[in-house]
Amino acid sequence: MDVLRLEVLASSELNDYFHQLVKENGGISEKDIREFMADYVMKHSCMEPLVDNLELEHIRVCSECGKPMYEGYCIEDGADYYCSDECLHQNINQEEYDALYDDGRGDSYWTSWLD
Repeated sequence: MDVLRLEVLASSELNDYFHQLVKENGGISEKDIREFMADYVMKHSCMEPLVDNLELEHIRVCSECGKPMYEGYCIEDGADYYCSDECLHQNINQEEYDALYDDGRGDSYWTSWLD
């Protein structure tokens, strides 16, 4: 964290100055409020509850590493998700995956949720 931000955070006048700036600038826009809320929620949430509670349809959470995914392995219609070969193979070897994939006829596959 840079020194200026630390000083601003430590100032006993921060609250009053914030309100003064808001008043001088005609209030807080809906966009600013939503951006603040999004930053706060992302900072203070675990990934899986964030995705579930906000019903983020284009994002899944890797069952192994917990990172957000926009593409990756979907195992047995969503029982598990893996973002990479490395995460997949921590839980399922290639032969097991191939059997689940079943030449495209199974319920396990690689996909993108952004399409």
